[in-house]
Amino acid sequence: MSDHVFVVSEWLAKEGCEKELWQQVKKLMALTSEKEKGCVRAHATKQISHPGAPGQSKYTIILLQEYIDLRAFDIHCASEYVAKAFKDLVENTETGLVADWRCRLFSDNE
Repeated sequence: MSDHVFVVSEWLAKEGCEKELWQQVKKLMALTSEKEKGCVRAHATKQISHPGAPGQSKYTIILLQEYIDLRAFDIHCASEYVAKAFKDLVENTETGLVADWRCRLFSDNE
């Protein structure tokens, strides 16, 4: 077991904004992987359909990240580019691209 923190953040784009949101979160995950020593991995993924996994979520874009510990995740959240992206994509009600989102943290410790 480790101190690693696993992050699942789920994103629902505003109507007509999914392609643009997808491009923005892909850039964000690339920056995260490139700039943050405490980030083990960061991926932007899209929900796909498959008969073996019949469940559907309203969140169509999922970001999967792994950090070496909670401090590394906190550093990620406080970074200038993440704070700016959150402000631009989520908090700006006029020009933001996100209709709804949520973020959950997981650990492999008992």
